[in-house]
This record gives sequence, structure tokens and C-alpha cells, in this order.
Amino acid sequence: MSTQTETQTTSGWAATGDLPWARQWDGQCEGPVLLPDGRVLAAGGGNNRGAVTYADAALYDPGSGQWTVTGSLATSRRLHTLTVLPNGKVLAAGGFHGHPSTSPNILASAELFDPATGTWSPTGSMNTSRCNHNALLLPDGRVLVMGGATELPVIDSLVIASAEIYDPASGTWTDVAPMIHARASFPAVLLPDGKVLVISGIIETGGDLVGLTFCEIYDPAADTWTPTSSIGTPNPLESGRPRAGAQAVTLPDGTVLLTGGHTGGPTNWNYPPFSFVESERYDPATGKWADAASMEIPRDEFRLIRLNSGKVLAIGGLEYGGYDAGYQNSEIFDPATGSWGPLIGLTIGRAKFGAVKLADGRVLIAGGAAVLANAGPDGNHVLITKTDLFTP
Repeated sequence: MSTQTETQTTSGWAATGDLPWARQWDGQCEGPVLLPDGRVLAAGGGNNRGAVTYADAALYDPGSGQWTVTGSLATSRRLHTLTVLPNGKVLAAGGFHGHPSTSPNILASAELFDPATGTWSPTGSMNTSRCNHNALLLPDGRVLVMGGATELPVIDSLVIASAEIYDPASGTWTDVAPMIHARASFPAVLLPDGKVLVISGIIETGGDLVGLTFCEIYDPAADTWTPTSSIGTPNPLESGRPRAGAQAVTLPDGTVLLTGGHTGGPTNWNYPPFSFVESERYDPATGKWADAASMEIPRDEFRLIRLNSGKVLAIGGLEYGGYDAGYQNSEIFDPATGSWGPLIGLTIGRAKFGAVKLADGRVLIAGGAAVLANAGPDGNHVLITKTDLFTP
């Protein structure tokens, strides 16, 4: 493990202590999370082989700039979700458990991490096994889990619409109204009125995974899902731009920024296979999407973080159709001007990594795939332990 610590005070990226192991995080809500005491928890994930899952967990201390190993998950899991609860504990839910020599097992189980003891304990299992789903902390402290897939490998996944809510007070899950449309690998954001906007994602059609344009809103008070405008529709010459693996954040004015991802599509590439550079912005007041400025680089398998300034940082990623390397750059979107700023270099290129904003406003990124050893979608990811910090 590296003993290098973070000393940079000017804006930009600098290296900090390495992860104790190489790891990648593919899911929307799978990567490291910020604890109330300012430390960062990373747990589970996988390596460059699709079915391999890990139970390891580690804590990053911004004060020392170091990662330390903590208690492992009771069950190794990947494409799970990590959600920090109001009481400071962390909920790990679902995902899949597997090894190259065995068939992957989709999980309904959930467990809780206690930062005070560094240990995990079981809590109530979900009513539906799922991986590659999304989880969101609601304003009342409960956790909404939505969609995902119930079978693997991914290309044969059964994508689902079901949703359920976890109550930390009782440690139990309750089924709620299902989404209107089944989906996996999708972003979800909390709107200013406490409702949840679910955007795009992928569905299964005849064994192929295809991107969606359909969006919907969940009202926790009424337990209802309502359609809203689809993405990619402002241009009358287009029928919509389906997106899988896109990233979204809520901006200070309550609008939502969506960017990146890829089209998805059949294995015969009838759909354009490349990553998106285009961005869109959703206005809850009108329920409409509008085109926003494009990023300078098309990105898939990247991360999007809102900074304390209200600006948005897009980090790393790769060109979905290229399968060659993780980008060694980031860029910033300014909501006030509606434009993306210049490229800012990382210390090492990466995709499929974890990213989290620290309590002091800096951004930590860890692990991921630096390059792919072989060209093509079956190439093996060369994973890294490197961790960077961005000072705005």
C-alpha cells in the first residue's frame, strides 16, 4: 500500500494513498460512499472477470490520506448498492455473488455496516433478488430500491420494474408500486419536492439489451409512478437518443443534468455503439427535457459529481465502441453559463471506478480499469489501486 499522502492545495488532481486491492465498480450506486465522520467506505465490487465478486471493504481517511482494511461483507457482491442511512450506518443491498467456476447468484440479501465497530451485520432481505439496480435515500430516511435484473450473464438478464422501500427503524422491506417500465443500469435523482426522477436505462428485448428514452417520476407520498417527457426529444428531426449507463445530477436550481452513456443495442450493432458526448437538462417545473452543451469528450463508464460551487465534474470513462483505455481527463460544467470547461488531467486514466465528494468539497476517485489488455468487448481490464483527489 502506498504511503503517499495528499498535500496539494491548488486546484486540480493529485495522487493520494492507494486502495489495498485493485477493484472496479460498474453499477450506478456500487462505489465508495461518504460516512458522516468524513471517512469513505468502499465495499464489494469485482475484477476484470465478469463473474468474480469480492467481500473486501476498506476505509479512506482524508486526514491521513490512507486506506485501511475494515470488516468484510458477509457475502461478496457486485452490482449492488451502498446507501448511507441517517443513523450513519451503510446499507448494502442486492447485487450478485459469483466466481468464474460457478453460476452467479442474484442476491436479495442486505447487510449493514457500522462505522463505530467496523463490522457488518445482517438486516432484512429484499422481497426481490436484483442486481444493477438503483437505490436512493428518501427525505424521510427510508431507502427506495428500483429495477435491476434478476438473471445473469448480463446479456441474458431479466430486467424488472419492481420497487421496494427499506425502513431502517424496522430493518424490513415493503413492496411499493412498480415502475411503469422495467429497466436496469439507469440514473435516478431526488427532485426538490421529494419526488424521484428515473431516467433511461436498458431493457431486454429478445436476448439483447437496448437503451431506453422513457422517464418517469415516483411520488413516495402517493406511492405512484407518473410518466414524464422522454429524453432526446427536443429535436423534431430525432426520435430520441436512448441511453444506457448515463450519469445524472440535480443542479442548484432544481433542474437535472444528464450526460454520457451509450445507446445500447443488439449484439449485431444495428444501433450506434459509441458513447455520448451530448447532454440534456430536465426542468421539473415544465416536465420537459432540453438540449444542453455537449461535453468535450464522449464518455461511458464515467462518474459525475456536483461540486460545492454548483458546478458539475465529469471524470474519466471511455469510448464505448473503442474498448481501449480509460480517459486521463475530467471536465467541468457550469450551470450559470451552460458550458463545459477545459479538460483537466487525472494522474492516470480510468473507467469503471468509484467517485465521491468529501466533506471538505474535494472529490476522491479510486480504482477502476486503467486500460483494456485486449481490443474488443471481451478484452480484459487492467485494474488499478490508484486513488486521486481533486481540489476545486
